[in-house]
Amino acid sequence: MSLEEKFSWEFLKNVADALDSYRIRVLIDAKKDVLEVGIYDELQYETILYKMLDEEILKYSLFNFLKNKSKANCQDLEIFSKEFSIELNKTLSLLELLKNEQLVDVKELYDKIEGSEDNPETLIFKDFSIEATNGDISKIKSIYEPVKVVFESKNCSGCGLCAAICPVNCLHIYNGFGKIDEDKCIRCGLCYFVCPRTYLPVRVLNMTQEKTSEIKEYQNIGHFIEAYSARTKVKEISEICQDGGISSTCLHYLFDRNKIDLALGAKMSNTLWRPEPVLLKNKEDILSTAGTKYVNNPNLQLLNLNELKDKKIAVVGVPCQMQALLKSKIYDIGFPSLNNNEYRIGIFCMESFSYESLLKICEKLNVDINDAKKMDINKGKFFVYTKKGEELNIPIKEISHLGREECEMCYDLTSESADISIGSIGSPSGWNTVLIRTEKGKKLYDELVSSNLIESKPIEDVKPGLPLLQRIAGSKKTNSKKHINSKLEENKRVPNY
Repeated sequence: MSLEEKFSWEFLKNVADALDSYRIRVLIDAKKDVLEVGIYDELQYETILYKMLDEEILKYSLFNFLKNKSKANCQDLEIFSKEFSIELNKTLSLLELLKNEQLVDVKELYDKIEGSEDNPETLIFKDFSIEATNGDISKIKSIYEPVKVVFESKNCSGCGLCAAICPVNCLHIYNGFGKIDEDKCIRCGLCYFVCPRTYLPVRVLNMTQEKTSEIKEYQNIGHFIEAYSARTKVKEISEICQDGGISSTCLHYLFDRNKIDLALGAKMSNTLWRPEPVLLKNKEDILSTAGTKYVNNPNLQLLNLNELKDKKIAVVGVPCQMQALLKSKIYDIGFPSLNNNEYRIGIFCMESFSYESLLKICEKLNVDINDAKKMDINKGKFFVYTKKGEELNIPIKEISHLGREECEMCYDLTSESADISIGSIGSPSGWNTVLIRTEKGKKLYDELVSSNLIESKPIEDVKPGLPLLQRIAGSKKTNSKKHINSKLEENKRVPNY
């Protein structure tokens, strides 16, 4: 059998393109450096390298498929998906990579539905118009770009995933800001690849959550199956929780039933109200993480710990962290700690503050931060409850300028990329609003109810309910677009959603 009979020339061309990818080249060249650091052993290194190579081959297969057409559309993407036996979602994720590497130009076409006084006009997705770049791909394909550009342009969410997957441990996130040890960095670009603030295929995230191949628009709180208002029945949790204690109860149940070995969360550090990531090892550890912390905390940074190897884990985190986890699931290149993530438990989040900004808020309220017992955001105000029993508050609009500018980029209030999302907006005081987004999230919630660990009501039975949540979530999306557009007008870097 000749080489041409065994492998098509088109396939070999795609392999050549993939091997010429800077991510592949650098990781091959830096093998010795990677293994010496010890974040990944040789088997893990090879798994990442070969899975990345497979993904690159598939990406360039799509590129060359599109290059053979003057203009491509949704029907062509469906043909490619069928030809390569992959879901349309996967093809769309590859298209996002090509678009962000400027190898294809993608225009989205919409039908406009005229509105009225009561109903504004709406746009319904119709089709794609896709054109591949002409010319020699070796001269136009993307080159290394460091995640440092995300830090310096005030786009970093502070999620910590870049530090977690770095093969040479040269990244660190602290107080919402990232730093790179340039002497250690091998320029592999993996940090840029996983970052939710470089490019984030939001449509693909929502389609993955729903397990659908239908391209459509999603409402302000993303895809969800069911919605409830709930509170814990676990006494030790109810005594210290922020609202309904549902996120802590999820972990309590998962540890108790041996469904997870470890969990990632946030606890208070030795500096009061400056949180730090924590690895929870049992249900007794959960109590140390109860309550909301309004200072950025890079929970995902702990995913590089050796003790997570071959362990089942759950991650409790805010929207940007859920986005990072789901993005890495869609672009799966075999990071071991990410593959062990069994549950994504998302927390509602409007914005976070630096520790220095939190000190300024306390200063405005004339309270020593060491005297603060609890903090809360509710009814448009920031509340501080002191150890002396005082309740102090300030309108959010008076402190909004103290929020992290990086958080103004975020469109997501309700952790749309989680298995189960939990917050307080929409539910009465002392209760949580819970959005069930995936079958895994539904199974977990149903088991909490059947185990008599929580009290649950349909969200329709409580006030103010989903309308308020939808409105506030819509407001965050609108403000995100405004902030991004204002930065674009100033020719500043923004995330590519």
